[in-house]
Amino acid sequence: MRPSRHLSLSLSLALGLASSLAFAQGATAQPAPKAPAAPEKAAAPQKPAVNKPRGGSAPQRPGRARKPKKDAQASLAGRPVATFPGFRMLPTGGSRVFVQIHGGKVDVAESKAAGRLVYRLKGAGAIQTNRFPLVTSFFATPVTQVQLVGQGNDLDMVIDLRTQADATYRVLETDQGMVLQVDFPPSVPEQRSAAPAEGARKRSERRTISQDPGSDEESSDL
Repeated sequence: MRPSRHLSLSLSLALGLASSLAFAQGATAQPAPKAPAAPEKAAAPQKPAVNKPRGGSAPQRPGRARKPKKDAQASLAGRPVATFPGFRMLPTGGSRVFVQIHGGKVDVAESKAAGRLVYRLKGAGAIQTNRFPLVTSFFATPVTQVQLVGQGNDLDMVIDLRTQADATYRVLETDQGMVLQVDFPPSVPEQRSAAPAEGARKRSERRTISQDPGSDEESSDL
């Protein structure tokens, strides 16, 4: 009976020791608590994709917006302004070029050159639409063209001529402002207009000679 007791006691001690070892291993096997994770950084905004040309060159940047040009009308503030030049035929057969100035009187200086007359309006100006040439070559007048041309702070009225002519100018004061008039005498008919008449006269003389039987020139005219 004694050996069985010793065996039972040995088994009990072995089982108790095994339970203690299992408990100790379970306590040490528990994982340590994890440290809190660091906050994630905010993602940087992505740039929009740009389609590059196939040639390999970089895309062109849009050009800068151009500043609006200074209004030409503002530059004429406080200055006399010339309106568009005018032209008319006179009942006497002559012709007249004129221009009206608003906003005050100006001094006028005349200068002559071959085929041209220039009248400088000192201190006057004109907007761009009134500077286009006025063509008069289809009238019976020495004038072929009239144009307002800016010269710094002054303004020139340039008159182009097909032939030299004695022109006279004068300045008038009206309710609408100052008016510059340039008058031309009637045009002289061109010499070529008399050529057909001269040729007809010669042909008539030749016919008369050819009809004279005693003329020596009869054979040469036939």
